Amino acid sequence: MTSKYQPVHGDDEKFQDVFPPNRTSTSLSDTTLLEDVELESSRPRTKAWGPKWMWLLHVALLSLSSVMFVSSWYAGVSTLQHVQHFSAYSPAAKAVEYQTVKFNATMGEGSPYVGFGPDVDAAWHAISYDIGDQMITPEELKRIDMPESSLKVKHPKTGVEGYRVGLEVFHQLHCINLLRQVTYKDYYVKLGNGNFAGGDEELKMHTDHCLEILRMNIECNADVGVFTFYLLEGDPLPWPELNSWHTCRNFDAVRDWALENSVGNMERPDVHPDRCRFWCTFL
Repeated sequence: MTSKYQPVHGDDEKFQDVFPPNRTSTSLSDTTLLEDVELESSRPRTKAWGPKWMWLLHVALLSLSSVMFVSSWYAGVSTLQHVQHFSAYSPAAKAVEYQTVKFNATMGEGSPYVGFGPDVDAAWHAISYDIGDQMITPEELKRIDMPESSLKVKHPKTGVEGYRVGLEVFHQLHCINLLRQVTYKDYYVKLGNGNFAGGDEELKMHTDHCLEILRMNIECNADVGVFTFYLLEGDPLPWPELNSWHTCRNFDAVRDWALENSVGNMERPDVHPDRCRFWCTFL
């Protein structure tokens, strides 16, 4: 009987290494090998994915690094968003920037804001009364949920009409200045104007108002910075070390913005002494 396995001849390159051209017959093992080769050649070839997966991994890691870099960069310039999210609305929000400051609260050391007299008064004026008021638009008035009956004003430079506003920080500084003046009451009573022109009862009412303003604002901002203590020889009680580090808003930047956007002072005690109220100090 003729074998069903036939010798393979031809020039097909895929068989050259298995069956050289000079061979005219195959053994059973050769024929079986031929069938295996044919079966293998009929299967779909798969590409080597290893290197591509490595490239995909590199791309993924590079993308992650880029996202982290952009996020860290964005966080560094998102002060405005932070202020807008965690503070009441203010047109001055864009002027806010933060800085690290070490307080110098050592008792007995000189400060231009401590004591009384023309120089001290001028120092306080420079950071409070001299700043003046600012202006917001009708749209901004709605954002702070205040009535349309609020006092209007025209911008002295542009003539645009809006609503007169003041920044809280300068009101708070005004209140601290009043407490300073009350501390040196004898000196300021003799001047007979400003906060002391209305007599003792009005002064007490104004002082109580300022104390309450400061209490509410201190509780509102609730500084959670810490300070240490130290002992003095012969004194059993600890003393607070108040020369501590704080993260502060840059006051000068806020003050500069307020001055640049000032629409002037509402009233001057030297011009309208009978109308001098909360904002009056000494010129």
